[in-house]
Amino acid sequence: MKLVIEDPKTAEQLNILFTNLCWLADYVTIHKEEKGLHMQGMDHSHVCMFDIVLTPEWFTTYEEDDEDVEMISVPARIFNKVLSTYNKDQHIVIEISTKGDKLNMEFSGGKTSCDKYFELPLVYLEQELMNIPEEESQADIVMTSKKLTDLVSQFEIFDQVLTFQMSEEKVLMKAEGTDGSMTAKLSLEDEQLIDYCIEEELELNVSFSLNYVKRMTGFSKVTNEVTLGLSAERPMFMIYDLGNSSSLRLVLAPKIGEDD
Repeated sequence: MKLVIEDPKTAEQLNILFTNLCWLADYVTIHKEEKGLHMQGMDHSHVCMFDIVLTPEWFTTYEEDDEDVEMISVPARIFNKVLSTYNKDQHIVIEISTKGDKLNMEFSGGKTSCDKYFELPLVYLEQELMNIPEEESQADIVMTSKKLTDLVSQFEIFDQVLTFQMSEEKVLMKAEGTDGSMTAKLSLEDEQLIDYCIEEELELNVSFSLNYVKRMTGFSKVTNEVTLGLSAERPMFMIYDLGNSSSLRLVLAPKIGEDD
C-alpha cells in the first residue's frame, strides 16, 4: 500500500490526530476496508473511544494491492515523533510492506527542507472493529471548535465534572469541583453556536469527566467546527469532519453515579 499527502492542511490534520491519539492508545490499529482506512481504539480505563475513517479521497494518492495485509498496528508515540519532523513545504509518502511488518515514511519535495526517510517496525495485534450504534442523539450542538476549546479551558479551573443542562429554551454548561463551580449560558443567537436541536419538551441533564472532555478538545484544530451528540445515560459523541467524507468520532462514557 502507498499513501501520498501533498496538501499541507491534510498533513497537519494527520499530525494533530497522532499527537492526541498518544494519550488514548499505545498502538493505533489500522484496518483496510472498501471505504478506506478505519482506525479504532480505547483508553486504558475504557472510558473514551476513538473512531477514525480516512477515505481514499482524503489522500492525494491512495494505492492498494490485493496482497496488502488487512490490518496493521502502528506505535502511536513513535509515529507521532516522526511526524513532528515534517515541514509544511514537504510531501508525505507512506508505504506499507505487503507482509505488514514495516512502514516506510518519506518527507520530500520541500524547497527549504531536506528530504527525510524513516522505517518503522509494525506489530500485529488482533483487534476487531467495535460496532458503534448509529442511534440518533436526543440533542445535537454544532459550534466552532474554538468556542468549545475556550469554554473547556475556562471550566478547567474546576477540573472534575462537566454537566450539560439543555432544553428547547436554554443550553447551560456547568463545571464543578471541590473549589467551586462555573456556569456558562450559551446564547442561541451566538454566531459561534452554529446549530442546535433537541427533542421536543426534553429536559436533558448529563455529566462527563471534565478531564476527558479537555483532552478530547485537543483534536479541535483538525477543523473549524465540532458536533456534540448528547443523550440521557448514553455516551457523548464528539465529531470532527475531516473533509472528503472522512471523520473523527470520539465517544465518552457519562458519569452516572457519584463514584463514576
